[in-house]
Amino acid sequence: MTRPAGLLVFLCFLMFLLLTGLVPGYVDRARLAADIRSLEVYLLKAQTAEGSICVPDMLAAAQAYLARAKEEYEEGDYWEAEDAAKLCRETSESLWDKILVCGEDLDRDGIPDLRDRCRDEPETYNGYQEADGCPDRVPARAVLAPGKIEILEPLRFDQETQELIPGAVEPVLRDVAALMRENPQIRIRIEAHADSSLTAEQSSSLCARRAENVRAALVAEGVDAARLETADKGAGEPIAPNDSALGRMLNRRIEFVQIP
Repeated sequence: MTRPAGLLVFLCFLMFLLLTGLVPGYVDRARLAADIRSLEVYLLKAQTAEGSICVPDMLAAAQAYLARAKEEYEEGDYWEAEDAAKLCRETSESLWDKILVCGEDLDRDGIPDLRDRCRDEPETYNGYQEADGCPDRVPARAVLAPGKIEILEPLRFDQETQELIPGAVEPVLRDVAALMRENPQIRIRIEAHADSSLTAEQSSSLCARRAENVRAALVAEGVDAARLETADKGAGEPIAPNDSALGRMLNRRIEFVQIP
């Protein structure tokens, strides 16, 4: 056999091996790099869309194949990288469909069924436990008791101005106002108390300002000003010893007392 003929036979045999996959073929490195980047973006989106909760095993397997593909590519083993990328792609094929099913929202309250404890009842958006997906009612922060309205959370004041601290008191006063609207026959005296750390004159001034600020806040909530009175009680009616920080804190309080 002549040399050109032998070379032709060799080339034909090599082509046969390439076509049948018996020897590794040429890998398009640019295409492989783009494929790996595409898979990385896809899996990142799947992770963000609750994939680790909906399909944790499938996502973990795909991420492992991707990590292997990136490692092999960086080491120059492009054939191995291509195989790992192919396995990643095959593992990821049905990933998104499963996440979408997992993320359905039957009651259309904006909370996926995966995290919705009440899938057939929509969440009540009222600032209270809004992540559980269940209808609810904010627990009362004020209750009607014999002779008074009892508040279950203390009101907080700025120590310099004695003004109510925004955001910390509105829910409590809203509940007090709601009780007064529900019981139009009652009138309230807002009594402000102090501890014994101040002089009598200082206590009187502090209490007067605090009581008036609470009254103004209730009027802003829609309570008729004629149903509200104020009283600065000073430090004369403690409910705890004034010899400790806790006792003094308890004595600095606002009380809502019913009046005729």
